Amino acid sequence: MTQIKTFQEISKSDVAIAGGKGASLGEMTQAGIPVPGGFIVTTDAYNQPLDEKEIFAAFDKLEAQYVAVRSSATAEDSGSTSWAGQLETYLNVTKENLIDSIKKCWASIKTARATSYAQSNNIPGDKQKVAVVIQKMVDSQMAGVMFSANPVTSDRNQIILESCFGLGESLVQGLVTPDNFLIDKKSLTIINKNLTLNTLSDNQVIELSKLAILIENHYNFPQDIEWAIDQNNKIFILQSRPITTLNNVNKKIQEI
Repeated sequence: MTQIKTFQEISKSDVAIAGGKGASLGEMTQAGIPVPGGFIVTTDAYNQPLDEKEIFAAFDKLEAQYVAVRSSATAEDSGSTSWAGQLETYLNVTKENLIDSIKKCWASIKTARATSYAQSNNIPGDKQKVAVVIQKMVDSQMAGVMFSANPVTSDRNQIILESCFGLGESLVQGLVTPDNFLIDKKSLTIINKNLTLNTLSDNQVIELSKLAILIENHYNFPQDIEWAIDQNNKIFILQSRPITTLNNVNKKIQEI
């Protein structure tokens, strides 16, 4: 049995084998959204001997020197829960340390932090399975996050966008003060901006906002989106998950 699936073989209905993150990346790839190429080591391989030959062959097909290796839990990124920050992600992974990084992602579901999160959110043991996403690294000049609805005010007619130079991890970890933009979703105009880094042009902000609307419309649910812009000014979407903090959201778990 194969232990991997490419993004082109995965859709939002494949959470059981690809986890929430993997299913979302496959779904967006099939929808024509610009996602960096990659593949998924499925939950079928969890706690099984890895077929290293198959995994290395898939890595070679990416024609990438570096990849991101991300945990993708089956109870992840739903309308009411998100494992963001609980499980491990490794960036700039080479072929040499690929297998070790995959095993570390699997092990992260058993850490005290992850176990406590699962217990506090009533996630049963049979839902605590992990796939691993292997995704081509973007040589990003800018990166960040955007919300297709305002997570602070719950205004669904606004987009919030944050950006920094380089990789988005520095933003997520709170190591930099990002540029902030508030965009009106209907008119696609920038309502307000607070610039500390001067990362993005207004045109880039609008193009990112268009993608946020496209992704939200595809899922029919407000999204928390990670993005990057490479050295050729091409935009890539790295991840999308439902926003779990909006008021009046459907509290039923809606796996994507």
